[in-house]
Amino acid sequence: MDPNQKRELPDVALSEKSQFESDLQWVGMENIYIPVQVEGNRQVSAQADIFVNLAKAEAKGIHMSRLYLALHEGLENKSLEMEQVKKLLNQFVESQKGLASASLLVLRWDELLSRKALLSDNKGWKNYPVELRAVQTDDQCRFELKFSLFYSSACPCSAALARQLYQKAFAKEFCEDNMSFKKVFDWLGESRIAAPHSQRSRADITVEFKENVTNFPIKEMIDAVEEGLKTPVQSAVKREDEQEFARLNGENSMFVEDALRNMKHSLNQLDFLKDFQVKTHHYESLHAHDAVGSIKK
Repeated sequence: MDPNQKRELPDVALSEKSQFESDLQWVGMENIYIPVQVEGNRQVSAQADIFVNLAKAEAKGIHMSRLYLALHEGLENKSLEMEQVKKLLNQFVESQKGLASASLLVLRWDELLSRKALLSDNKGWKNYPVELRAVQTDDQCRFELKFSLFYSSACPCSAALARQLYQKAFAKEFCEDNMSFKKVFDWLGESRIAAPHSQRSRADITVEFKENVTNFPIKEMIDAVEEGLKTPVQSAVKREDEQEFARLNGENSMFVEDALRNMKHSLNQLDFLKDFQVKTHHYESLHAHDAVGSIKK
């Protein structure tokens, strides 16, 4: 036999049978790096998990390299839209030549958005983790997108208790015949009676889109939730911005329950959402444990 003659390489996945026959729900790869474009032209570095089911019970395995190549051909430096993802999921199944009937794609990336300061002319960048999950089974494709954001939550109970301490201190310091505008003004500026506690808080929001949606309006959803909460964490902060942030926290104190209802109201205004779920964590500064809650559409 001519050693230079090209020989057909063995394909164990097809030529050999499994010792224990059984179909498998998902088989594939995780944490594959790939550049994709979100919302038109913003390129992000994403990590992909790609899977198909193994529907043929006697088959030894799937062709993983075909999944990998299909992923790069279908998404690398291309705009991330629903039709594009549907085509990719179909390609995953077709690449297996009868071994698979369902496919799954998970994409994770960090959405980096420029945010203006509250009052000053400065701006900075904020990071929002995003995860897209797309599943195709029996010619049906389902999309689920999850994103997270941070906000400040000033405790209403703590604020009320602090105000009461100021009332008591004021009553002790002043009486009707011992009051002047200047004295009260100076006292308010100098007194350190009490400070209510607030905490950095995180919302994890999972949404499902209506059938007529063609892309993933991530920024629109983030903007809607942050505008409703009024107290998203900031990037660039000068003293005037910090004072404005204190004012916003004072006007918008919230329990976990308040935050959940607020976010539900904001998401209900987005007519492209079919369903959603919100879970929030308030990382308490008073307690060593967290305050947590969840709500659905």
